Amino acid sequence: MTEAPSVVVIGGGIAGLAAAFELHTRAIPFVLLEASDRLGGLIFSEQVDGFTIDAGADSLLVQKRAGIEFCEALGLGSRLMPSTPPRTAFVHARGRLHKLPSPSILGIPTTEAGIAAYDLLPETARATLLARTREPRNPRTTEPGSPGTPEPPEDESVADFFRREFGPETVGLIAEPLLGGIHAGDVERLSIASVAPRLAAHGRVRGRAMRDLLDSTQPQTQSDGLFRSLPRGMGEIVEAVEQRIPSSSIRRRSAVRSIARADDDWRVGSTSGDVTARAVVIAAPAHAAAEMLSPIDRDIAALCAAVPYVSTASVALAWPRADVHHPLDGSGFVVARQHSDLRITACTWASSKWPNRTPPGMSLLRAFLGGATDPDAASLSDGEILGIAVRDVSRVLGIQSSPALARVHRWIRAGAQHNVGHRARVEDLERRLERAPGLFVAGSGFRSIGVPDCIADGRAAARRALDYAKIAP
Repeated sequence: MTEAPSVVVIGGGIAGLAAAFELHTRAIPFVLLEASDRLGGLIFSEQVDGFTIDAGADSLLVQKRAGIEFCEALGLGSRLMPSTPPRTAFVHARGRLHKLPSPSILGIPTTEAGIAAYDLLPETARATLLARTREPRNPRTTEPGSPGTPEPPEDESVADFFRREFGPETVGLIAEPLLGGIHAGDVERLSIASVAPRLAAHGRVRGRAMRDLLDSTQPQTQSDGLFRSLPRGMGEIVEAVEQRIPSSSIRRRSAVRSIARADDDWRVGSTSGDVTARAVVIAAPAHAAAEMLSPIDRDIAALCAAVPYVSTASVALAWPRADVHHPLDGSGFVVARQHSDLRITACTWASSKWPNRTPPGMSLLRAFLGGATDPDAASLSDGEILGIAVRDVSRVLGIQSSPALARVHRWIRAGAQHNVGHRARVEDLERRLERAPGLFVAGSGFRSIGVPDCIADGRAAARRALDYAKIAP
């Protein structure tokens, strides 16, 4: 007879899988409910005709240790591999590719020589950055609250931060293609504190970010790159979790219809039946959490519903390497859309980034469309999406033939936007959840940005659920 669960985990994306794994390693009975027929959420890898294709996330950031440690706990540590050098990235603007300087932080050069040679920026913008690096250090004006030094706002947009600290021309040429592109968001709305907290920390004193970046930059010690992936794609992580946790604890095609109190427990109603448990971890998108929580607490549901989401599409394209008239000497490019007539937002050169992703003599590229600045792109037909991707990629890389392989993947309302005010909203949500003891939330709609954060958040939510289940009366 199957043991009654102590915890219900709602959502089989990486946050939910991490929560389930944490519970399993602590020998806590649980049930994981996933609405679709597939686990992994935004992690999905395909093996097609000798190609390894990551349809969603394709790597883990080494600096965020939670992802690496999770792989090690799953027995995947020895399979983690660095990206292939060179790791140069480019920005497409004014009809050509501009190389990002090295060293740099999110496209901002961290040496005076790098600034001077940065041809992405016009001379006036470079002069502004150089002037910022040469501001005299005055102890009376280097601390927040110093007389005559107005403090930056508690939370501000990426665009406002870049305008103030690096000059207005950096918004469209650096912030929008890099931070806007990475997060599929609008830099006029994205919160700098949420999406780039380390960079935001350098701007805690108004007008000092550029000087602080130069002063704080350390020599590059990560000779094997800042990212890791797996030979068969990021889907290996999902497969490893599935192999480690009991199959009887996983219910696919189990959309949650209701959550309600049942004495001191919670009853979760789903399309596969009801489950009662002491605690519930909701690792679903915030808009889905809002629907589940509305009957319990309208204020909590409203906070969840206020998290905006965007839709995107990724297109995997393969050509014979000889047909691509570009050295592909880097990781790919992002698009400065205000300075480019391309519709795609980015193109990663997968076969240049990772070894053994293609049959011999082939190249594999991934193009991206949609997001906050092009909300209708993901609603186009496969043929229209493919046509845009092939046109734009071919134009930049000098390709004249049709692709040998093409795969379109859509991510509808899957990209949570951490806009200005997001942190305050999540803090309010956490306070209000105290009125519903035993309910916990995790994932990208709340505290997490990127796969490692979702892993850390899912595991932490599982521990909080366990603590509650043990000590609650």
